[in-house]
Parts: sequence; structure tokens; C-alpha cells
Amino acid sequence: MKPLLDAEGVRLVAIGIGTAERAKEFCAHVGFPEECLYADPENVAYDALKLNSGIATTFFRPETPLALVQRLLDGKTSDLGTAMSRWQVWIPPKLEQGLQQGGVFAFDGTKVVFQHYDPTTGAHADFSKVLKSVGVSTPE
Repeated sequence: MKPLLDAEGVRLVAIGIGTAERAKEFCAHVGFPEECLYADPENVAYDALKLNSGIATTFFRPETPLALVQRLLDGKTSDLGTAMSRWQVWIPPKLEQGLQQGGVFAFDGTKVVFQHYDPTTGAHADFSKVLKSVGVSTPE
């Protein structure tokens, strides 16, 4: 997806919980470009964005199994299987970060053109909507 974004002049940035060292390990693990991933060991970005967190948002909502089943039905489990085949237990810098949900935000300059707060584990943004929000055609 990054080449498509690059071709359209859209900059990809990801922010993850954890240390810079762990970010490098993650990039090597899943093939994500290191220059696009920033570490947030103190949860500054997550807290500022008021992303969902806590045990109730992590596992005990119906969106979690529904998102996993939908991924299976859509045939989008190969990437998950590849990542899980090399998965290792990892303890984040702050234990409560293990219950942190993510989100997706797209900007045009300083204007937010798309935002999605993951309500629970596995319930992610529709990436075709993210692409559309930044003026990129969805690949066929």
C-alpha cells in the first residue's frame, strides 16, 4: 500500500506503543518501513487523541469476534497468519498499554479529513474509506 500512497503524494505515518528498539523489531517482523513508524513509549499521542483503552474495550465487546470472523470471511487472514506464526510475548513499557486500542487519522495539512477510533481489538477502520479521504483511488 505504501507505494500507492507515495505515488499519490500521501505520507504514511504510524505511531505505536513501546520503545524505538521495539518499533525496529516490529518493522522487521512484519515488513513495515522503519522510517514510517514512531515509538510512543509514554502514550503521549494515544492519550492526546483519547483513544479507547481498558479491559472492556479489549476483549469483551461483540465487535472483537465479529471483526475476526469478517476478516476470515473476506479471506484476509494470510497476513494475520504470517504475523502470528512469528509472534512473541511482549510486555509494553506501561502495563496498561497492553489494553490500548488504536485508530486511524488522515490529515490534509492540519485539517482532519478522516478519523476512526478502534472500538475494540480487531475492529479497524475500512481502509478504502481512509484512502478515499485522502484522494487515493481504491485498488481493484
